[in-house]
Amino acid sequence: MNRRGKSAIVRYGIPPFVDYSCRREPDFESRFPSITALCRGCNFAPRLNESDIIIYMTVKRKYPDFDCSHRRLTAILMVLKRFESHKLAAEWYQDSGLELPSNCMVRTNAPLRLEETSNLDRYCNVSRWDAIYWKRSRENGVFLACKPLFLELYSPPVITDQMLNRAFGRVPGTENPPSICNSQYEKFIDVVGVPKCRIGA
Repeated sequence: MNRRGKSAIVRYGIPPFVDYSCRREPDFESRFPSITALCRGCNFAPRLNESDIIIYMTVKRKYPDFDCSHRRLTAILMVLKRFESHKLAAEWYQDSGLELPSNCMVRTNAPLRLEETSNLDRYCNVSRWDAIYWKRSRENGVFLACKPLFLELYSPPVITDQMLNRAFGRVPGTENPPSICNSQYEKFIDVVGVPKCRIGA
């Protein structure tokens, strides 16, 4: 959503609806998208267990090709593996013949270059930015490897407040999100129109 981010998208072919940082959180671009505690600390990733389902929406704002402020549905993920450390997660990805997600904090996995991010002014270089993530990974090492049930990083579906009210009877908090029951989840995917994401499908 800023000039530097738009430049990175064009220059490096980065999907427009991914995290802007040098350690994507979550990393949607991995074959098995990954969630860690690098962003929300103990408020999100540590609450999740294998087979849990997570809905990812963008923040509410004006996005291209739609008149009013809204959210976008970028991903619905199911937790496939839970690891208590980034090292254990790295071993699983490597044993599976896969590249490490950018948010996997092990010494062999370098951060993205500054020009591949939105390059926010408060970070003068990648080393300074990355040091913050190393500290957070030491504070909480939970790492989740996920199976994508739905993933759209180029033109994700529009989610309006009206749609959320139809699904949940309210607009739920999304920054540190509440748990929802199966019937609420099923109503949500009906409202949004992603029936392939049904539980047990």
